[in-house]
Amino acid sequence: MSGFDTLEARLRPNRRGALRKISERIASVERLRPWLVVTGVSGAFIAAFGKVFTGTAGIVLAITGAAIAAFGGGFVALLDYRKLELGTYLTEAEAIAEDAIAQGRALETERDAARSEGETLDRRRIAYRQASNLMREAAEQSMLADVATLTSAADFMLKSAVVPIGAAIGFEMEERWAISIFQVQGEGDSAILRRIAGLRADRLAEQAQAREWRLNEGLVGVAWHTGRDGIIEDYRDPQVAIDYPVPDGQRRGYDPDRYRSMAAIPIRVGPDQTIWGVIAASSDCTGRFRRDPGNNRVQAVDTVRLIGRSTALLATAFRLRDNRA
Repeated sequence: MSGFDTLEARLRPNRRGALRKISERIASVERLRPWLVVTGVSGAFIAAFGKVFTGTAGIVLAITGAAIAAFGGGFVALLDYRKLELGTYLTEAEAIAEDAIAQGRALETERDAARSEGETLDRRRIAYRQASNLMREAAEQSMLADVATLTSAADFMLKSAVVPIGAAIGFEMEERWAISIFQVQGEGDSAILRRIAGLRADRLAEQAQAREWRLNEGLVGVAWHTGRDGIIEDYRDPQVAIDYPVPDGQRRGYDPDRYRSMAAIPIRVGPDQTIWGVIAASSDCTGRFRRDPGNNRVQAVDTVRLIGRSTALLATAFRLRDNRA
């Protein structure tokens, strides 16, 4: 129960008590009204009676009667004014109290929202560190296995950290998402991006054949071509089709819904930072991946970058191992 609910609960009986006390005060004062009216009428009568007399006596009676009438009428008017004044004071005090409670509740709501957002971000940061540790450990274990290949090691690395990766990005229960590691295979005009490992919300679909992308095709092909991060907040934005063109043969009718939000990060290896591949993540949740640094969802993009860096270390380690062999 909010503290402002307590204040409002206290305000109600106090309001009733104040109204009761004012009513009692007004009732006690109202008892004087008949006497004040009689006083005013009497004064008027005396003032009128003074006209019967001439000279000083008549003048004295007229002045005395007028004073008495003015006294009675003035007090009656004062009683009416005080009633209005007390009611105004009570209404104003009540309005101030209610405004203060409303403003306090608004601030309390903002505080609770900020606290909840902070707690969510803390959990996601912890998951981010856990994902980093698990991927590093998986990479180390793969390097110790003579039969391990780069493809099997990348797949093992992702599956070892699937839970904290999902938590760090913020994937929700019913959300359809996918994470894919694409490697540049081939050279020259025949070079393509081919998926070598991946995760999906539907674990049974992870072995399904993924589309392959050529240079400058789709989001991952553009990220490969430009060497820059590609972020899509909403696939339905008309600008997406212009910035990330997809050839007719590569399009799917479900793309705008299945891949509503996406992130593609180039994976660079070696001292010359050659693009080895692209790490791509997608979700059917609008705005899951964003460029806005003031939004805590930006960690979703940072987590994709983390997977890209881990993959780069894994690719470099396997290259060194293969060269030694």
